[in-house]
Parts: sequence; structure tokens; C-alpha cells
Amino acid sequence: MNVRFLAVLGIGLLAFSAGGIVPVRAQSTGAGSAQVKYKVLPLVKLTVVPNYQAGFGPTGGTGSGSTPAVGALATLNSGTVDFGTVIGGYAYLYKFAAAVTVTTNDTSGFIVYAEGSTDLNGSNPVPSPPTFPINQALFWLVSGSSNSPFSAATAFNATSSPITGGGMNITYPGGVPPPSARIWSNSTAGTVTQGYDYELRLPTTAAPASGTTQFNVFVVYTVVGN
Repeated sequence: MNVRFLAVLGIGLLAFSAGGIVPVRAQSTGAGSAQVKYKVLPLVKLTVVPNYQAGFGPTGGTGSGSTPAVGALATLNSGTVDFGTVIGGYAYLYKFAAAVTVTTNDTSGFIVYAEGSTDLNGSNPVPSPPTFPINQALFWLVSGSSNSPFSAATAFNATSSPITGGGMNITYPGGVPPPSARIWSNSTAGTVTQGYDYELRLPTTAAPASGTTQFNVFVVYTVVGN
């Protein structure tokens, strides 16, 4: 049983701003001075780059008799996270899946969240069931040279909030994603980057007993100022 899997990256961005420029002019009948009080507008910017380093792509599938290879939709510093053809029931690690860069002038820092806009959607042909829970199949971990398909990792969850843009955006009515979607917290201002690997563990029940099917999902990243 072959399964082709794509994890397409979407970006959700929340930028918080507050305050403004408030000049207060001192009273004077002659030569004098002016006092200006102001607040800097907090800024937070998020960039997500898939396949961010040479050597990106899937490894693993030990015992399946198949050598994993990156799919055609993945290109260096762009494209999608494309596991190519994998075998259900085996574990895979996708190296250098996504680099998340955050720039902020907020000295309180930021929090980054990531959720699937849906569960895994099956197509070409549609398997039975047509969707498979993302939290049973797709996981994230911070990139590292010691990572393997069996390294400890955290599952992505499908959002319960409204989705737009064909699945590439998530609208959070409360303004902030749920705590379970948190993947990174930083408490300083500046520009920082963190890389992530993905793990895929599709069970044999996620696809037909024979033939090839395809699963797709958007992983949406959101940054919020602390």
C-alpha cells in the first residue's frame, strides 16, 4: 500500500499595535521647550520557509522495502513539504521541513502556534475513510542532527476554528489559538529563527489495501505578541 503525502504550509499572522504619538507642548510666554511623550507601535512579523536547507526531505521507512524520496512539489526554500511516496505502517522523518522566522520590537517577545486547517484529506483516489486524523499521523519537532523517525515529537491538531482561503488561513474568534497549538515561545525582541522537522506515521488503515492514494493538509502558523 503506497501513500503520497503533502503538508502544505500556510501562514496566519496577527500583529498587535497599540498607542500612538502624543505630543504635549509646554506653556511659555518666551523661549521655552517642548516635551514629547510617545509609545512605540509593537510589531510582530512571521515568515515560514519550507524545505529551508539543502538535504531536506524524507528518511526512514526501514523494513518497508522502499527508499523514501522527496516529492516533486518540494523545492529548496520553497514549494511544499512533500513526503513523496511512503508506505503505510512505517515511520518517516522529513528533515528541514520548515524554518520559522519572527521579527518583533516587543521586548515581551512572542508565541508561535501551528495547527492543521483540517485533518488529512484523501484524494487520487479518495480512500476510505476519506479523511484521517492529523494528530495520529503528523508530528513536529525542532530540527536537530540527532532526529530520527522515532524521535519524541508532538502531534499537530486540526483546528476547531473557521478556516478561509481554501484552507490556508484560520480565523480565531477569541484572537488567539488554543494553548495546545503552541510550538515556540520567546521572551525577547529582535529577529530569531527556529527550524522544524516533521514526522509521518500513517497506519495501514489510512489508505486502501492496494494501489496509491494521496493525503493533503495545510499546516497554518500564527504568531502572537506576548
